[in-house]
Amino acid sequence: MAESMVSIITVCGTLALSQLSPGPDVFYVFRTSLAQGFRRGMAVAFGINMGFLIQSIVACTLGAWVLEQSWSRWLVLGAACWLLYLAWRIFPKFGATAQTNLEPGAATYEPILTLIRNGFLCNILNPKCMLFILALTTDALRNHASLEWYVPVLIVSLFLASLSGWALWSALLQWPPLRRAYLRHVHVVDGIFALILAAFAVLLMATP
Repeated sequence: MAESMVSIITVCGTLALSQLSPGPDVFYVFRTSLAQGFRRGMAVAFGINMGFLIQSIVACTLGAWVLEQSWSRWLVLGAACWLLYLAWRIFPKFGATAQTNLEPGAATYEPILTLIRNGFLCNILNPKCMLFILALTTDALRNHASLEWYVPVLIVSLFLASLSGWALWSALLQWPPLRRAYLRHVHVVDGIFALILAAFAVLLMATP
């Protein structure tokens, strides 16, 4: 019992730390938190986590079978197209008025449900997320999956750990000097975020 719980804690701790590694989910949550505040950053994070929950259930039950199917390539292409769309949405538009003197509360806010949907699609269409979950959980599942309670507890723990991690990082991004720096250089920062998302899309398309 103790050993199996330690394995869950270890997996969840690794997951929380991994949320600072470069990836489309990370950049989308961070950019939204900077531009629109904690609440809307968490809306994106919640959508991402709903996709993450589904991918965790699949990874912890069906495992690699999904990724071995011929139609999984369409998931990769779908993910790439969605990332390109997000990049286009974020990239500064020609002729747009710079938001150089905005206060944090003056940013243009997207509807909460739209952000949840976008976060969900950003995650669920990314098959590399399932690869990551498989890499993270395979050893733990191999050693403890025979316990009836282990798989459901692991899945719920992954969901809660991921959501808690997003909440922490989104809250840190509300630090006033950081928000003010973003608002002073909004077009440059948004352009960088958009190019990063587009680069992830290109890498997905290039995946065999």
